[in-house]
Formats: sequence, structure tokens, C-alpha cells
Amino acid sequence: MRKTRLFVTVLVMSTLIASLIGCSKRENEKQQTSTSAAQSAAPAEHDVVSTVREFLKAIDGGDYDRAIKLGTPNEFKREGLSKVNEAFHLDKAEIIEAYVGNENAAVLTNSIPGTSGTVQFGHSLVKKDERWLIRDVDMLPNNEAVQKWLTGFKGVEPNAERVAGAD
Repeated sequence: MRKTRLFVTVLVMSTLIASLIGCSKRENEKQQTSTSAAQSAAPAEHDVVSTVREFLKAIDGGDYDRAIKLGTPNEFKREGLSKVNEAFHLDKAEIIEAYVGNENAAVLTNSIPGTSGTVQFGHSLVKKDERWLIRDVDMLPNNEAVQKWLTGFKGVEPNAERVAGAD
């Protein structure tokens, strides 16, 4: 009788544990599926955003040759990029707005702290052979400068659309 009770208790406990493990495993699978679905539902980052993000990371990491390759020919020099890297905390850079027209794009960062204050960076891009290259970077010290820069871009590309990928 005692052996039977022990056997029944062990059987009930193992069944309970097995069902709990099965539920936990199914919950994990459901969670992974919903996370994957949410990630795939998010709009993909536009090429202009990824180009600027890569440019900023390259400068921040001291890979000036990589940054130079992301720009139009003869636009950026190692010395200038090095000075920007020393003067600003590019690791704090976030892309907050991006607009794309037919041949030109504009990408704006948040305010980035530097040795002599904060600025936003306005990146002007141009499309060359199906690639987006950084044509110019402007330091924008205040909201008035940002608005003037955006207005200038919209004068060149009046039908530009805001694109996905801003942080």
C-alpha cells in the first residue's frame, strides 16, 4: 500500500512538472513569435538613415577611411573628421528626422553635446548610382538654424517625404 501511494505521488508530481514545463515552453514560443512579428511589422530603416548612422559610428570609432567612403568624392578629410570626433560626443547622436526626395535627402540628428556647446547635425545626401552619399554636413546651433536648413532642403526637394528609421 505504501509503495502504491509513493508511486502515485511520484506519478502525479512528474505529470504536474511535465505539464508546467510544457506550458512554460509554449509561452516562450508564443513570446518569441509575437516579438518576431512586431519586429517584422516595424518599417525598415531607409538607406539614407542607415548611411548617416554608419557615418556617425565610423567617425565615433575613429574609422575615418570608412566615413570618407560614405561621402561624395573629396568632401571629407581625415583631419576634419578627427576634429569633429574630438569636439563632439557622437556616441550620443540619434537620428530624429529624415526626408528623401528624388535625388537629395536630409537627415537631422538630435542635439549633441560638444566642447563648446550643443549642436544638431544636418546631413545632406545625394543619390549617385543607386547609392546615397553624404554630400555635406552642417552644424546647426539652434532651432532657427535647423528650421532654415530644413526650409532650404525643402526648396530643393519640395516633394520630399519623411522616411522611417529615425530613433
